[in-house]
This record gives sequence, structure tokens and C-alpha cells, in this order.
Amino acid sequence: MFRLIAALIGALAVTLVAGAAAAQTWLRAESPNFIIYSDGGERELREYVTKLERFDQILRFRFNVPMERPTLRRLPIYLVDDRAGLRVVWPDMPETVAGFYTPSEEDVFAVAIRGEGDEFMLHEYAHHFFFQHLNAPYPGWLTEGLAEYVMTAEIRNDSFMIGRFNTLRFDGLNSGGWIPIETLLTARPQQVEGAQARGTYYPVAWLLTHWFFATPERSAQLDAYIRLVAQGVDPVEAFTQATGLAPRQVTPILRGYLSGNLKALTYEIDYQPFEVSITRLGGSARDLLLQGQRIKRPVPEADRAAVTADIRRRAARHPDDPLALLVLGHAELHMGDAAAGEAALLRVLELDPDNDEALQYLATGRLSQADKAEDPEQRRALLAQARGFLARAYRIDPDDYFTLLLITRTREGQPGYPNDNDMLTWEAAFDGAPQLAVVRLGYARALIAAERRAEAVVVLMPLANSPHGGPAADQARALMAEARGEVAPPADPAPEPAPGPDEAGPDQAG
Repeated sequence: MFRLIAALIGALAVTLVAGAAAAQTWLRAESPNFIIYSDGGERELREYVTKLERFDQILRFRFNVPMERPTLRRLPIYLVDDRAGLRVVWPDMPETVAGFYTPSEEDVFAVAIRGEGDEFMLHEYAHHFFFQHLNAPYPGWLTEGLAEYVMTAEIRNDSFMIGRFNTLRFDGLNSGGWIPIETLLTARPQQVEGAQARGTYYPVAWLLTHWFFATPERSAQLDAYIRLVAQGVDPVEAFTQATGLAPRQVTPILRGYLSGNLKALTYEIDYQPFEVSITRLGGSARDLLLQGQRIKRPVPEADRAAVTADIRRRAARHPDDPLALLVLGHAELHMGDAAAGEAALLRVLELDPDNDEALQYLATGRLSQADKAEDPEQRRALLAQARGFLARAYRIDPDDYFTLLLITRTREGQPGYPNDNDMLTWEAAFDGAPQLAVVRLGYARALIAAERRAEAVVVLMPLANSPHGGPAADQARALMAEARGEVAPPADPAPEPAPGPDEAGPDQAG
């Protein structure tokens, strides 16, 4: 009897350990517009994908984007259990954040807590969608107001309701004074003085957007306002011309609208079917999937040695595993032993010849060496090697924006730049990642150099108006002035800043 009990206890322990390991296994779901990773259950993941795909269809329906228009690049989203998972990717994340969206040079992705960051994710996907499909020159307040307006969409089986309020945002409208409308029309959130005014930026932007969309007449006024702003009219003057209202008249109107006429609108929709495939990732994903995303965001110089050492330890548990080698090679190449990093990435290509990420990282290594090379012949040789890696990556995925961006880097400063092929490469990179400041700024500079100045202004305007644009928005405004002939070209343009929290748009949800 004692042996039987001991055997049962041993079997139970093995079952519990296996269950715990299975719970930590990462799943990867692929659908037309998303690639979603989750360390949770399969049914929950499938329901989440369905919600996001239907939300994409709602945005297409509401903003007249054809359902059949393909997405050049699906958005990767990483779903985690709690804030500890978020902090793997963003260690100094504020306590109140339930998710964040990062458009970085090497990747555009989001991380969110399962079941807690849903409205945040819809808000950020709205930004992603509008950049990807509309590229409209919305002023900053409308960029945020629109995302706030659609993020509370109630998704039903054959319809949706849009225009409901977020409780936290709504409470902000009842907590005292509001941001002055003139300030809302002209300033980014971080430029607003005073905690109360800054705290009502998003709620008032949502309410003003809601008011505009409430009637066809006001929607037409909003369209007229957007056109005037795109033409370079002062935002306050554009607002008055389009609506017939001075900013000081708007706050009492909005207060009355909030107290009596605020209604959500319901639309019928025939949701289109879509396929979802789910695969289970190997054991290396448990150790390194999020760490791989961590090093795609800026890593402070003081943390680089520790981050690299941690990745080395984790990768050692999975010898000759492609994911482990890829993350290790990326970390070593840029933060540790560059030769070891290159060896790891070359091994990835032996195991997986179609791994375009490995080819991209190898190309960045050659570009970094070329930047430091003093001998012109050596520089030309290194650039040629980078182009060789990128040619292979391009054959694997001709739409990958990072490959295209790196190709333009091998051409900048070369004789005849920018030629017709350079412009086509920039255009393709822009189509793939219009939300990236580095892409907009680089494309605009090439357009100006090619004497396509009016097109450069169109490309720059959404970034110049971005509420989270930071230094990149300032650069965009300076380039717009240059394109319009208002200032002399800068002798040495400032380097593109790494995306910080504001530029990455980590709106706090929950």
C-alpha cells in the first residue's frame, strides 16, 4: 500500500510539473492582420484574434477602407499574464500601464496583459490602422480623439456599437476644469501646462470627436477642418472657418452635449470570414521570446552588459536552437561580442536558410562597420557585403520594411542618390511602416532631394502633427519648412532619436 501511494504521489507530481510547463508554452496565432503570441490557453487566444479581426473590419466599414485590401505587414502582439511580463520588454514601465505599442526601427509590435489591456490594444490598433490605410494628416487632438472614439466599440454578432465612453476618461470630464479648446487644437499632451488641463486632453479630444461624428453636418465640418489644416492653415483659424465657432464657444456646447445628447451609434455589418492558424512554439520561446523583443527597444548603455549576460545564460539552455541563436546573435552583435554574434547568426542560416531576421542583423553589423571604416575601399566592400545579405532577405520577403530601410542606408551618400530605384525602395518601406518616424523622415529627405517637395510635405504632415512625436515631430516640421522653401536646408540633419515612451505611444489603460 505504501508503495502504491508513493507511486501515485510521484505520478501526480510529474503531472503537475508537466501541466505547469504546458501553461508556460507560447502559442502563435496567425490571421490576416495579426500575429499574436500568448502564453495562455488556445481557446482564449482564438477568441482574442477573432475580436481584433472583427475590430479591423469595423474600422474598414466605418472609414471606407475596402475589406479586401491586404495588409502589407501583420501586427505582432505579445499577450502576457501580468505586469512582470510587460517589464521583461519594458523594464522601467510605469505601474499603471496595462500594455504598450512600440514602433521601433527593427520591429513594430505591441505587448499587453491578457484580459486587462483590451481597450488599450484597440486604441493603439486604431492608430496603427489609420497610419497603415489612410495616412491622413490629422491634427494631434483628432489622432487621439479618433482612437478614443473607436476603442470602446461593442462588437456583436452582426452589428457593432461605436461611441460609448471609457469610464476613466468620462470621469475626467466631471473632475473640474477642462483643457482650453484653443490649447487642445494647437498643443501636444506633453506641452500642456497644468495637471488638470493635461489630464483632460484625452477626454476632451474624445468628446470633441464624438460631437463631430454625431451628425452628417458636423462630420462634413470636420472634413473641411482637416482639409484646411492639411493646406497649412493655422489650426484655430481652420476650426473657426470650418465650424463658424470660436474655440471659446465650444466648451459650453460640449458640456451641454455631454449632459444631454451623447449617444452611441449602432451599425449593421456582415463580418467577413477569416482563417486563424495556431501553432505551439518550442521550449526556447519560454526563455527568449520576450527577451528578443526587449532588445528591439532602446537598451540603456548601463544595462547592456547585464542584458547580454542574461541572454547568454538563457540561450545556453537551448544549444543549436534557431530562436535561441537568433536572439543571442542579435544581442552579441550590438551589445556584446560582435564576432560571436555573427557566428550565431550564420549558424541560424545554416539551420534555417530563410530566416530574414538573421540576414537583417548581419547587414546591420556590416553597416555599422562601414560607418566606422576610414579606408574608402574597405567601406565599399562592407557595404557590398551588407547589400548581399539584404538581397537574400529581399528575396525571402520583398515587403519587409526593415529590409527596405536597410537597403536605402547602403545607398545614401552614393553617387546618383536618390535614383528612381531608391525612390521606389523608399516608397515600399513607407507603405510597410508608415508609423515609423525614421521611415517618414528618410523618405521625405529623399523626396526633397529628388525635387518632389509637395509629396514630402504630405509624407511629413502626420508626423508633424503627432501628439507623441517628440523630437521626431520637431524634425518633421523643420523638413516641411524646408520643402516649402521657408528655410535653408540644414547642413547636418540631427540623427533620428530612438523611440522613447511617449514616441512609442504607451497609453495607460487600467
